[in-house]
Amino acid sequence: MRIYLVGFMGSGKSTLGQAVATHYQIPFLDTDIEIEIKEKMSIPDIFIDKGEHYFRDLESEILKSTQSVDKSIIATGGGLPCHHDNMDWILQHGISIYLEWPLATLKKRLIGQETTRPMLANFSKEQMENQIESLFLQRLPFYEQSAITIEMTDDQEKNEAILIKACKYIW
Repeated sequence: MRIYLVGFMGSGKSTLGQAVATHYQIPFLDTDIEIEIKEKMSIPDIFIDKGEHYFRDLESEILKSTQSVDKSIIATGGGLPCHHDNMDWILQHGISIYLEWPLATLKKRLIGQETTRPMLANFSKEQMENQIESLFLQRLPFYEQSAITIEMTDDQEKNEAILIKACKYIW
């Protein structure tokens, strides 16, 4: 069974996913990394050179390619569930876990990351906070469709232990 980690950018999908996959000695895939490998360029560069629409098409293609890896943890990009009926696809082909954070915490975590987060590029700090809130509210209904929601805390070890336990019940 594939487990898809969903949540807003900066929610720890990649870090926690890698840790849990290592714990269970199973494959870990990160859709953003898979895109960068396929395109031989960074996500911000893809946004600049080819645009968001191109990127979203790639995300969907990479997502569907995960069907070939059975027992695995897959970290999705923050916007992936919100485009091309990707959330419906995830729900049909695996178990989704939403890594839930309070909006205020996400804002704190993301301020200053505009160079690595294309959806936050070219904004002042105030505009960036508004952009984060707007994107979060747009994406939340997709995240909330997940089979499991885990409330994240500032305790990384606790978050990892909870996710490990959730995965134990799935497998």
